[in-house]
Amino acid sequence: MKTVKIALLLAILGGAMPALAFKQVQDPAMASQAIPHDPRAVPRATLGWDKLADTKETQKRVQEVNRLIAVFGPGVKSLDGQPFTVAGFFLPLDTGETSRSFLLSSLAPTCPFCPPPGPADLIQVSAAEPVTATLDQVTLEGTLRLSAEDVNGIYFHLENARVVPKS
Repeated sequence: MKTVKIALLLAILGGAMPALAFKQVQDPAMASQAIPHDPRAVPRATLGWDKLADTKETQKRVQEVNRLIAVFGPGVKSLDGQPFTVAGFFLPLDTGETSRSFLLSSLAPTCPFCPPPGPADLIQVSAAEPVTATLDQVTLEGTLRLSAEDVNGIYFHLENARVVPKS
């Protein structure tokens, strides 16, 4: 009977653990102040991403196939073609140590428990000069372009991007 109670208690606690598993860290600097190796500290970049948050997806029928397209809010639309600064995490599109074309994510790619990025969590980057792949957060500035009907589902593009040196 005691074994059944312990097993039941472990099952209940185990079921509750996923809800306790994540503690989103809005400020990446705060992630380093979390308990060392605390799996609940999920680094998330903040610089620039809040300006893209008013982006939704909807379905559109194209050549008899339903595709997802972006619907940008007025604030996001006003950013098209404008200088834009954003901090995020490097997601390579090739195997080299440097790249001029890569994705930038608001979520740290090293978190196996993080949800996949949504439409406002990825930017395709075309850099002016090769950028070295890193697991650390990188800050970029360039020209933001919106692409509501991108076939790859990447609705934000940062053109002629350059790395902003850390101060």
